[in-house]
Amino acid sequence: MRLTISERMSILDLLPIQGNIVTLRLLNDLRMKIALSAEEIEKYGIKQNKSEDGRVWVEWSPEFDRTRVDISISEAEITLISREIMRLDQQNKLNVNSLPLYDYFVDGKEPEET
Repeated sequence: MRLTISERMSILDLLPIQGNIVTLRLLNDLRMKIALSAEEIEKYGIKQNKSEDGRVWVEWSPEFDRTRVDISISEAEITLISREIMRLDQQNKLNVNSLPLYDYFVDGKEPEET
């Protein structure tokens, strides 16, 4: 699966933190696959920022906004992501960063390649 930095960060944000042992093992493996490596953090200029009011966000060099990286994600992990997106959708808890993920994981639309 080819994912952008933003999509990877969005997946990490929406994944649940609780579940049964099978789900937790899948989540652990999936997080390790999607997380940015030390080399990527340096290559993409990724920085964590914090405002005076305590708000935290991550940013990276804009030239990498549409860069896609191949990440091997199993069918079970894809199902886990899809279920979580649908659960959040039913609860009206999706945000604008979830749109590309919804399109791909729920509607089956291929992401735009750059």
